[in-house]
Amino acid sequence: MANNYLSTSDLDFDSLLPKKYQEISKTHWTPESIISIAIEWLKESNSKNVLDIGSGVGKFCLIGAQRTNIHFTGIEKRKTLFNQAVKLQQKLELSQVQFIHENIIEIDFIEFDTIYYFNPFGEQISKSDWIDKKRQYSQHKFQLYQEHVLKELERSKKGTKIITYCSPNLRLPYGFRLKNLMFDGLLEMWIKY
Repeated sequence: MANNYLSTSDLDFDSLLPKKYQEISKTHWTPESIISIAIEWLKESNSKNVLDIGSGVGKFCLIGAQRTNIHFTGIEKRKTLFNQAVKLQQKLELSQVQFIHENIIEIDFIEFDTIYYFNPFGEQISKSDWIDKKRQYSQHKFQLYQEHVLKELERSKKGTKIITYCSPNLRLPYGFRLKNLMFDGLLEMWIKY
């Protein structure tokens, strides 16, 4: 049975991370309070298979898998973050989570009924608050990645859900309707009709 490390606060999760990731946690990983609300939305909408775009160290997926029977897949481009997520998954003994080390443009969304989107490409256009400076940042990459997400959402099945957090630059394709909204629009859930 999985250990109950992640049940109470951001500090619980952060304590499992190396110091360099603890220092950037508040900026780059979803707060536990937001995850808790998103989990309730996932359960209420009968989500079964969630894709977390830009999953980082896996916080959203790991907490979600620990608190539900939903399957979570995290996609992460940075090898170091992917490795950290896999390490935590193994430590927590969570079987309904998988992490994929890949670029989002290589991922087909069709098998997922829910997408989690916490401004995963924001670093491409940010002037500060980077996870690291090992990437070449560009408006072109930002647009390329977002266009892929939009294309995949356009071809998604009726009933597909997307939960967005702090993602003001994402304009969803026609057919998605707002289902839930909190924190003045910082956290939203949309469903494709």
